[in-house]
Order: sequence, then C-alpha cells, then structure tokens
Amino acid sequence: MLPDFVVLPKDEQIQIEENGMMQMDRDLFEAMNSSANKLKRIAEENKEPTLVDKFFANKYVKAALKTVLFIMAAVFCVLLVLYLLMGGMVFLMLDAIFKQFTSDEKRVQEELAIHLKTKYQEEFRIEKVEYNGTIDHYDVEVRSAAKPDYKIRVSVSEKNKRYLFKDDYVQAFWNDELKETVYPKLQELLPKEKYRITQVSDYHSMYGEFPNENEIIFGPKSISFQEAIDRELLYLDIRYERLEEGTAVGDELKNVHEMVGLAKNFRINRMWIEVRSNKDRRELSCRINDANSIASMADLEKVCD
Repeated sequence: MLPDFVVLPKDEQIQIEENGMMQMDRDLFEAMNSSANKLKRIAEENKEPTLVDKFFANKYVKAALKTVLFIMAAVFCVLLVLYLLMGGMVFLMLDAIFKQFTSDEKRVQEELAIHLKTKYQEEFRIEKVEYNGTIDHYDVEVRSAAKPDYKIRVSVSEKNKRYLFKDDYVQAFWNDELKETVYPKLQELLPKEKYRITQVSDYHSMYGEFPNENEIIFGPKSISFQEAIDRELLYLDIRYERLEEGTAVGDELKNVHEMVGLAKNFRINRMWIEVRSNKDRRELSCRINDANSIASMADLEKVCD
C-alpha cells in the first residue's frame, strides 16, 4: 500500500522552497567567510615582518622606550610642580607690585591735592593719573573748580622719598592777563578785516626751552603776572594770519615793529611773533630776546626770517 501524503497549497510550497534556498545561501556564505578567514590567518602567519616590526619587537628597544617614557613622565611632573610653585610666586609678586603701585598712586593724589590747594588757594579735581616708567614719574590731569575749562598738566617725580610737583596752571593766569591787556591793543593794530589773531600767550612749556626758567615758572611757588614781567620770565608768543592773498613782508615787518613797541609799553622784553598766510604757510617769523635792542627796521630784519 502506498503511503498517505498531503498535497500542500501552491503558496506554501513556494514558501518552503524559498526558505530552503535562503538556508542554503546562509550556509554557503558562512562556508565562504570561514574559508576567507582561514586564508587571511595563513597569509598573516606567512607574512615577513618589516624592519619597523622587527625594531619594535626587539626587547632592548622595548626596554629603552619604557625608560624614555618614564623619564618624560618624571620631567613633566617636575615641570608641573615648578610651574605651580613659580606661578604662585609670580602671582604673589604681581599682587605685591599692584598693591604698591595703587598705594603710591593714592599717595600722589593725596599729596598733590594738598600741594595745589596750598599753592593756589583753590579746590581741584584730579581726573587722570598715569605712571611713566621710562622717566619714572607720574603725569596727572587736573581741573580747577574756578577754571573748569582749563586742563592743568602736572608732572610728579620723587626725590629722597619726597614728591616734587610741576604744573602749568600759572600760565592760565598769565594768559588771562595777556588777553585783557595785550590782545585788545593787537586787535587795534591788526584789523579783523585783514588779519586773524590765533594766539597770544606765554611761550614756556614744562619740558621745553629755558629749563632753568621752567623750574621757577612751573615749580612749587605761584608767580603772578606782574612778577613774571618784573623778573623777565614772560616770553610773549603771538601768532596771526593774513587773510589777504599774496605776500607783503615789508608791511608785516612794519606791523611786527609796532608790536615790539607795544610789548615795550607793557615792559615785556622777549617775544616770538609769527605771521602765516591764509593757506597756512609761514611768511615771517621773528624771535626777539631783547626788545630794547630793536630800535629800527634794520634791527628787526636781523632777527626775522
């Protein structure tokens, strides 16, 4: 008798066939992968080592590398410790310097405020303090309550643990006096239709010419305008501009000669007079260190260029 069998539906038959094929594919893939791995191992076992491989495989090289790494680690640790120690010391040093600098700056401001009030009998406001390490002194900007528009420059140096102060505030008073006395007379001499007066002031500056005079003018004692004239400390600085085109040096020499006479009337013995064109070109410059020596136009021509 023939065995019983069951005829499956066509869809199930196809599914069984596909599963069988997939199983065969997986078996084939695993077999090929296994063979490839075996071949790779055989190739690696038969591979000739390179010079680099042989070098690093040498036991002496390995020992040397371990020693070098150990030394590098030790050096790094030492440097790290030194960095931490030195860094702390540097921080402490910088902190000490900063505190000292702050303390010195505060002392400068306190002593300067007392000095200016004693010298001028006014109240002042210190606006800026800068230390100049090149010449070891402080540059300070100050304003007076009486003349807030005038910026006062102060130089502060130290000698024998005492601060020495120089300021140019005295020139504010001198220039005000010149504006009230000399300037109106110059306006009469130089009509505004033809000329523009750009400067009437004292010529001195703290670090300029005449260092001996500068020590007196900008020093600890306030010198009045009249005292400056009496002691021949004032150096009149006049600058003006010609508004007309062309040059007329002869005419300007005449004007300068009259200015010398004007200065003599105010007992001012020294002056620098400069004439410029309307295109800001210098036309005439006269430096007179003794007004009494100028008696004629010929005398004036010797000190002008």
